[in-house]
Amino acid sequence: MSLALAVRLLPCAIGLSLPGSSADAQQHAAHISGSAATASAEAAAFVAAARAGTERYRDRNAAIAAGFRRLGRDFPSMGEHWAHPGKVIAGRFDVGDPAMLTYASIDGKPVLLGVVYAIPLERGQHPPEIPGGVSPWHEHNGTVDEESFLPEHGSDPSEMQPGTRLAILHVWTLLPNPAGPFAAENWALPFARLHLDPPDVVPEGAARALSLASGSADFYSNLLESELSSRGDGEWRVALATAAARAASILSERGTGRALSAAQIAALAETWSDFIAALASRSPALARRLGGSSAAENSGPGHLSRSEIRH
Repeated sequence: MSLALAVRLLPCAIGLSLPGSSADAQQHAAHISGSAATASAEAAAFVAAARAGTERYRDRNAAIAAGFRRLGRDFPSMGEHWAHPGKVIAGRFDVGDPAMLTYASIDGKPVLLGVVYAIPLERGQHPPEIPGGVSPWHEHNGTVDEESFLPEHGSDPSEMQPGTRLAILHVWTLLPNPAGPFAAENWALPFARLHLDPPDVVPEGAARALSLASGSADFYSNLLESELSSRGDGEWRVALATAAARAASILSERGTGRALSAAQIAALAETWSDFIAALASRSPALARRLGGSSAAENSGPGHLSRSEIRH
């Protein structure tokens, strides 16, 4: 039985327990708590090993000398991907020797954020299991240009996908991720670019709005240009510029502290929400994809395809 299933069934087990079985239920609950603690410790050890193995790459020149090269764009929530072609082709899963690294430019200097494991898979193959009982792998199946312009990073693993797939696992070794060290996107990055402390829970919409003021406006401009250029109007440009100006204004009001107030976070979230509302009239599918978690909840289950983005 998996840990997740055991947690779901625990209330039923307690409710159906016979007289005298409460101690067994307590022992079972303690076992689950211990298993979760073990998984957490294993995951922490994994992250620590990945950090130690790539310490030398804090200096990006060392990574370049070792053969890493930049691929794709600078993502608002991930930064730049630097890949080692030989390591990707080899397909080895070595915690201390990843095939890719992520960097972001902060104060004009490259800063190592984390690592990325990339494993080519044939049809029917599964990505390797990692310690801690988590399975946060996702896949890439398009070209670098196609993947770079997707507003959502990658897709869920599918072992029956035809052709070779590239399984990807992000590990945030140096920039803490409020969503967890294995989440593909790290919305603390827009805060880090501005030397701000992120809130414990980062609203995606607020972080996207903040990214407009932290160097990612061109990312969204290029994305929207590639998707909406055939529409023959530039209303989205006005909406994006308005959102960027509002984000900059909110940022200018923060004073000298390293944290934004709850009101400022809410104002950033509202800024992004207003931009998405304007974008929805041009491309509802793209608006849902860029709208953050609230938009995802309203768009129903599943992921949108590349063709749906364009319609």
